[in-house]
Amino acid sequence: MTENDKPYKVDGEVGRFEFMTHSGSDDSGETCNTAIDLFPKLHAKAYYRTVGFKQIAMIYGATTQSYREVSELINRIRYQQEDGTPFRTLRHNTEGEGGKIVDYISLKTKQILLTNDFTEEGICLNQKRAFSESTVAILPQEQVRQVAEKIERDFKVDGLLDNPLLYENPMECINIAIDDVNVKKQKEEREKIKSNEDSKRKYVHNTVVHIANKDGHYTLNGYGIKTVLCYVMAFLFNNSLVGKRFQFFTDGHRVLDKTILHHFNWYKNKGIILDWFHLVKKCKEQLSLALNGRLNRNMVLSQIMPLLWVGLTDKAIASLKEVDDSVVKSPKAKEKLIDYLERNRSNIPCYAIRKKLGLQNSSAIGEKMNDLLVSKRQKHNGMSWSKDGSVALASITAIKRNGESKRWFSERELDFKIAA
Repeated sequence: MTENDKPYKVDGEVGRFEFMTHSGSDDSGETCNTAIDLFPKLHAKAYYRTVGFKQIAMIYGATTQSYREVSELINRIRYQQEDGTPFRTLRHNTEGEGGKIVDYISLKTKQILLTNDFTEEGICLNQKRAFSESTVAILPQEQVRQVAEKIERDFKVDGLLDNPLLYENPMECINIAIDDVNVKKQKEEREKIKSNEDSKRKYVHNTVVHIANKDGHYTLNGYGIKTVLCYVMAFLFNNSLVGKRFQFFTDGHRVLDKTILHHFNWYKNKGIILDWFHLVKKCKEQLSLALNGRLNRNMVLSQIMPLLWVGLTDKAIASLKEVDDSVVKSPKAKEKLIDYLERNRSNIPCYAIRKKLGLQNSSAIGEKMNDLLVSKRQKHNGMSWSKDGSVALASITAIKRNGESKRWFSERELDFKIAA
């Protein structure tokens, strides 16, 4: 046995260290190289990073603090301030690890979709296939009627049960909150600004989805709406959830709603609900643009918001159309709000009834996941990100929240299952 020319390098939770490996052969000519046969093969100047190091540096460190701060902390703890892990190396390896998670989920998604007669892009190849969707589990009609009658008395309105949106049984429903989150895009190279167009701030987009039912929840993220919706489809098949009610909660963005309906056109037992917070926000913003003065805006808001809260979209639109022209400063802004309500009519339920029945009205959990996976770590002053770097770090944060980090680092696999 002879020593190999280069030492084997390890970056571990106890520190960075090296040791010699050996090569040799026996009388039969069979060769052995401990650097390859006993340990993972390394290339060039690479270090082998232990599971413990990855958990400390990436899960407990990089998902909550800057790479520089994490590098300084772990090197101080290991008494290796001068010859420890550089922060740029930590960033490179964290982004690489996140990229592997993205690749794994993408490959798993493609395999699941192909197995279930879909293309890799999520297009159903067998539209006639039955997906056990004939029965829609809803709450008892009498229970809904009693709640509706009480609200009608309280609000002095009628016709609440005419709203076509059903009241799903939460025990047989999958709630899916989906939203985009943007962070500043890192410039690939510094160059002189040539025009106003060049000086516009560019952003990196993450799409985050929170999936939940009575058994637990799971969070997914990716490069865009189409990609992540394919993840969602594969996840639902992998968890044997096809056949349940798919209830989406969105902010009313036109592209998002159209993409959801397109990707799930093979499945009838689904619905989209416009998040109440975003509905209120949109009405306030558009009426501020449309009307003269805060008093006029607030007066109209006090008329239409109670109607929207109880799902009477038609009456809210009629009320907007009757606003006196003398207080309107921008007819275009008023028409834009009316068009918005018309477009989202089928996604505006009776929020009051849903609240009394204990059903979800909001995509707030999706907004919270945006904050926990992306914004909290990536939106500090002065930070900018590459597309791959942002999504990769968010992917590591996602497996942390899903309780899958230990399995990923030790087995290089994910359960891809709802967990309590």
